[in-house]
Amino acid sequence: MRTNHFKYYILLRIARLMYIGFHKDNSEEVNVKIVFLNILNFSYIINQLIATLLYFFAGVYNSALYSLALMPAPFLVYYFNSKMQYLLGKVFIFIYYNTIILLTSCYFSHPYLSYYYIPAIIGSAIVFNTKEIWYLLGVNMLSVSFLIIENTSLRQYLPHFYQDRSYDKTTVIVLVVHINFVIGLLCMYAYYMHLKIKRLIQLNKTLKDTKIKLKSQKADYVLFSEASSNFLKSPIYIFNTFIGKIEQGIQDNKSYDEMKPYFSVIKKSIMEEEKFINNMFDYNKTIITLPQKTPVNLNLTINEALAIFRSKNKNFSFSVDECEIILKIDRELLRKIVLIIAENAFSYNTNVHKSLEVKCCINADSITVDFKDNGIGITENFRENIFKPYVRINSTEISKGIGIGLLKAKKMSELIDSQIILKESSPLGTTFQLIINTYHGKITNKNRIY
Repeated sequence: MRTNHFKYYILLRIARLMYIGFHKDNSEEVNVKIVFLNILNFSYIINQLIATLLYFFAGVYNSALYSLALMPAPFLVYYFNSKMQYLLGKVFIFIYYNTIILLTSCYFSHPYLSYYYIPAIIGSAIVFNTKEIWYLLGVNMLSVSFLIIENTSLRQYLPHFYQDRSYDKTTVIVLVVHINFVIGLLCMYAYYMHLKIKRLIQLNKTLKDTKIKLKSQKADYVLFSEASSNFLKSPIYIFNTFIGKIEQGIQDNKSYDEMKPYFSVIKKSIMEEEKFINNMFDYNKTIITLPQKTPVNLNLTINEALAIFRSKNKNFSFSVDECEIILKIDRELLRKIVLIIAENAFSYNTNVHKSLEVKCCINADSITVDFKDNGIGITENFRENIFKPYVRINSTEISKGIGIGLLKAKKMSELIDSQIILKESSPLGTTFQLIINTYHGKITNKNRIY
């Protein structure tokens, strides 16, 4: 048990070390590169520790002490990242790598050490982003310059502080450490490319989804504009007609009382026009809404929305199933859908006491919510067009709406991965059904049921 606790403690500490500098305000690319730099730096420290132990067990104590002395400096990278000085951390660590490799070559005079510049070049190419291209070129120029110096006749001008007398032992250790670091770097690079590929796949999916959404929005706007053209023209026609009558009345010296009905008609038309414009902006706001999914108690949210509606309409009653369902969904959009359905149940109803009955049912891959009212029902010739703009669900004149509520409910339901349909209707009432898509045991973009 203690061993497991210790293992988890170590893994947690390493994970926290890897994510130093990771911040929610950074872009995904910046955070990925920060994590990669932290892992690269951690790999270097572990590699130096391995080299120190190998030198120690091989009996090359001066080399072991030298490797041990090189370990603390890279921890500064974590300090820079914690202060969000990412560029400073990158520049520091790669200049440090190159300088240490050169000094190590001068100290040991070992030919294989010159190959250590290659991982530094590869690592810098991954860590620096496009905005830091000049820093990347500067660091790589330094690496290439040192590499050329050590592998050409210029090497003779380098000082030689120490002559390696344990060449056989150190050669194996240098190669092991170098190969280990290169393999680790390649694995990290493969992981980085895997993340890039996943990001590109996700981006491609997002672009496709956006294209489909834009196509749908375009169709909505076309439908909306076609349906609203008559709605816009009618008040304008009324304005012109009755303004003409008022002008004629002024010429005929009519009194205000005689022309008062004209002003009333114009005022009513202005109110209708204002209502239309407000609904147009409200609809536009709806279709560009980004859903914010949070765990929601379905029954409680429906109860709260209907209670708010009842507080404004005293002759309205409702009942909701006593079944607790928690799912991840946009609470505000769900509440608005319920209010729109309640508004229709109340408006298209000639009964003194208007009621709405809500029943929920959990299915294999969905939750269905039935809203049954005791209203006048929807005549058959209206049923196919009830989710189109400016189409009332009946020819009754008791409703003050302009016929856009169900269209908004339809769009809101799509935003929360749901559908709203007309389940049934008769002169005794109408039942609308909200079908909320869910999933069990696998992650999708749909609503999660708990």
